[in-house]
Amino acid sequence: MKGSEDLLTIDVGDSRWKELIDFDAKLFKTKNIRLLTPEARVLFQLMMSGPLRVNEAMQVAATSYKGFYAVMDRLKQAGLVNISTDDKDHRARNLSIER
Repeated sequence: MKGSEDLLTIDVGDSRWKELIDFDAKLFKTKNIRLLTPEARVLFQLMMSGPLRVNEAMQVAATSYKGFYAVMDRLKQAGLVNISTDDKDHRARNLSIER
């Protein structure tokens, strides 16, 4: 996706991104309400920490197995993420921002 690099660049030193993710988690824990979509949680985590293993991204998305793969399909269709085979463990898959 042309231009997605600029779109998917955030100032990871800005603590407000982490605060937003933490607030979403706290709101869910206390009120069972999500502020962020699963797609947003995965994208924010990828932007803040870099590539994730698919199983880690699944935990970040906080969805069912089937729901997570629907999230991944939407992110892939939008040209926002790339899935690749892990170099060290060929059974594992990594998720990263599409550049």
